[in-house]
Parts: sequence; C-alpha cells; structure tokens
Amino acid sequence: MNFRLSHIAKQKLGRRRFLQNCGVALASYPLMNEGRGEELVHLRYSFPSLSELPEVSFPEGKRVPFAWRAFAVPAPGGDQHPVMKWEGLPLGRAARLRLTVAVDVREELELEVRVAGTRQKIGLFDIRFSPALHPFEVLLTAEQIGLVAKAGIELVMTKGSKALWLFQVDKDAAQNEVLQPHLLFAENPDPIREFHNSLASPASLQPYGWMEGCVLDGLFDLWQATGEKRYQEALSSHLGYFFDEKQELVYEGSRSQVRDGLVDGIESTLPNAVIAKLNPEHPVLQKTVGFWLRRQQAGGLIQDGDMTSAEGAYTVAYPLMVIGMKRRDQALIDKAIKQIRLRQRRLIHKGDCYLRYLANGERSFRNWARGVAWYSLGLVRTLDELNGSSEVPDLHEELNRLAEWVASYQLENGLWSCFLDQEVAVDTSGSAGIAAALAIAVKKGLLPSKYSEVAQKTMTGLSSYLTPDGMLSGVAQSNRGGAALQQSDYRVISQMGMGLMAQLSAALH
Repeated sequence: MNFRLSHIAKQKLGRRRFLQNCGVALASYPLMNEGRGEELVHLRYSFPSLSELPEVSFPEGKRVPFAWRAFAVPAPGGDQHPVMKWEGLPLGRAARLRLTVAVDVREELELEVRVAGTRQKIGLFDIRFSPALHPFEVLLTAEQIGLVAKAGIELVMTKGSKALWLFQVDKDAAQNEVLQPHLLFAENPDPIREFHNSLASPASLQPYGWMEGCVLDGLFDLWQATGEKRYQEALSSHLGYFFDEKQELVYEGSRSQVRDGLVDGIESTLPNAVIAKLNPEHPVLQKTVGFWLRRQQAGGLIQDGDMTSAEGAYTVAYPLMVIGMKRRDQALIDKAIKQIRLRQRRLIHKGDCYLRYLANGERSFRNWARGVAWYSLGLVRTLDELNGSSEVPDLHEELNRLAEWVASYQLENGLWSCFLDQEVAVDTSGSAGIAAALAIAVKKGLLPSKYSEVAQKTMTGLSSYLTPDGMLSGVAQSNRGGAALQQSDYRVISQMGMGLMAQLSAALH
C-alpha cells in the first residue's frame, strides 16, 4: 500500500513562508542527473518501477516525513514481496543499490535482494535500529547488474518482526531523489565535490532534532565561511520542511510519531540555534525557552527525566546561549553557562567523559566518541557565542584540558575509535564532531593553533569514507542498540555525520 499524507500542500506553503521570512530567495534544486554539467560523466542514478506491493497497514500514530510516498516490505512469512525493475541499465558496470528508511526501526532487520522470480540471492541489507531518512546500500557486481537488468529484483525480509517502510520512487518529489530507491553508477567520481553537492540539497535532510541540527549547523557554518549562496538557500530550504503556514513545527519524533507543534525532549532543541541566528523573532524560540524552563531541575540543570546527558551541552546550552545573546537576556546567558558547568561536574570523572549520569550516581558510555563530540561542541560553541561577554576562566581551562586529552587518543588515520580508549572500529561521526570542536576553537581563538593540525588530519581521514556521491559512511548507528552495537563493526551512512563533517570543513576553510 502506498502512503501519502494530506498535509503536503501545507508543507510546501510552510517552506515558502520560512524562506520569505528569512529574507532568502526561493531555491529550486536541479535533479541529480540534470543541470550538473560534467558531473553527468561521473554519476548516474537509475530509478526502478515497483510492483507486487503488498497490502500492509501503516502503523498507527506514525507518519512518513514530508508527505513523501512510501512502501512496505512485509515481515517474514508472507508470500508477496516488492519487485523492482529497471530499463536501460548500463551493462558491464558495478553499482550501488540504495534504499532509504521512511519509518523509524527499533529492531534488527535483514532484507535479501533476490533476482526476481527466483530464489537467487545477490545481496543483503542489514538494517539495525535505523531512524527515518537513513539510506542503506548493497554493492552489486557487473555480473549481478546484468541479472538485474534482465529480471529485476525482489526484496524479501528474512529477519525481523515488523514491516519495514521505505521511500518510494516519486516524480512529484524530485528534490529527494537521492533518498528514493536507485542504482548508483559511478565513474571517476570526486567525492569531496559531491559531498558539498549532496550536503547543499534535500539529500542531507534528517529527522528534526539533534540529527537535523548537526546538518543545519554545517550548512550555516559553510555559508558564513565561504559566502556561497547555495548553502544559505539549502539552509532555509531545510528549515522550511519542518514548518507550516503558521510557522508551527510539523515533524515526526524519534519514533516517527507525529509531534506537530510540540517540543520532543531536550535532544530536539538543537535546530533553535540556527533558527535564532536567522530569525531571532521566530515564534518557535519562545516555545522552546518555555520548554527548557519547565524541564529545569532544582539545581538549574535542564534535562529529560533523571538523566544528565552530554547531548544537552550541544542541544541545550549552545542554542540557549545563542538566544540569550540575541535577546541580551543575562538570565538566559547565565543558564546556558550553568548547563555546561553542571554537565562538566557530572559527566567528567577522573578525566574521562561519560555520555550519561543518573540520579543514583551511575555513569555510562565512558569515552564514547559521539558523547565526547556532544560535550566538546557544546562547550566550544557556547564559549564562542558568549564571545567574552562574561568571565568564565574555569570553562576555558576545561577546554584546554579536553583538547589535550582528546588529541592523545587520535589514531594514525586521523580518526577516533567509537570508544576513544578501546580497540574498536572508528566512528566517523564522532571523529568529525570532535575535530570540528577543535577546529572551531582554533578559528575563534579559544585554542592554540597546534590543534588545527589535529583537525586537518581528521578531515583527510574522513575523505576516504565518502561514497562516490559524497555521503559519509563509517558512522556508528544511532545509539538505540546499547553499548554492544556501538562496540561492534556495524557502521552506516548518515547525513548527521555529514553535518558534523561540514562543520569541520567550514572551520578549516
């Protein structure tokens, strides 16, 4: 069953209204295979027709982002499976088969890619605990592409308990075509150039909150660093996807549940930093400040429930400081500083950095790379926004200690292990975030220049993890599967990670 939402007209109007309110000319993005000149030589996206779509009930209370069309791959046991077929595929060439998740996944799934009409397996999608808007890919050989060209493919779930919803091919939503099912053929690509092309487009959209906030910060920083209008237009276009004609939030929460007009926890408030920079009078800001004040604990810490998180340094302290400085509101500025200080006391223990601190004194996720990135970015960006307006020598001392500490764990390839002090696979997103914090601090005069070399080494290392069309791989999956998943070799493509890499790129520009 295909699924389309009725609020698509409101979404389109909201995008136009946000752009106009920010004083930005309306952007019109070309199709990935049109208007890109020489790039056609390097990349080709081929889109399938779909058939044999099973009738599956859409989960109650959830929604597909942006009114984009979606289809379901049913749970194991059914006898009807989606079939994809292509016309005019180039033969004798390998390709990447891509699918993008449309509804949040809270389990481990496996999808076999079979030659249609047979049981011949030519690939396997391993999808674990995936948020919406995350693409997955399977590499197909030239020989396998020959089989696909003749018969097409069939998607069969062999592991999982619930249907998986994926984005459909939709000519009416051409701006998101990188996130539609496709085969990508690449020849002599330029991944760094394509990284910037993909970033400055709807291909880098993420669920509203901390994920999209990373992308928004990257777009804003690149616009400021380069002056290129494409980043400004992409920034405003991205924000426009999440607001209706009344400038009310229209979005889905971390479980794909409808959260229109609401604030979905402290991790959802990061985008307010960029919104405040673009439009300090935007109505969502007052709603967010009210939310923060209601979540304030007796000691002044803003948190969800009884858990103090490193995320809050980046998703609360930093946007709170931006709003406070824009409004010249000393009370908000002081609250932002307090968020960093209280997290330092609770999350930094014996020199290590923890992701979480509970009311019973228990700490967890020691030296997890992305947790270190959240704490580092929150500290650096809060100090940068403060811009010397208040004396905070203790936080400057903490920044210098933190910089020396993280640099001591950097690997030869410029990246960091998913847990800094463990011999586990690297995490490109955590590495990009840590290096971005260092590079921003150097650029703003908060750290000595020697850390620029550390950050540049990371940038070089990250480039080897870019796909031919500039998407960042090697990212540790969203933290839903516990420490075991993070310590494993399982890694994904993530636009959130691209946002962190963009922040690093801008700071090194």
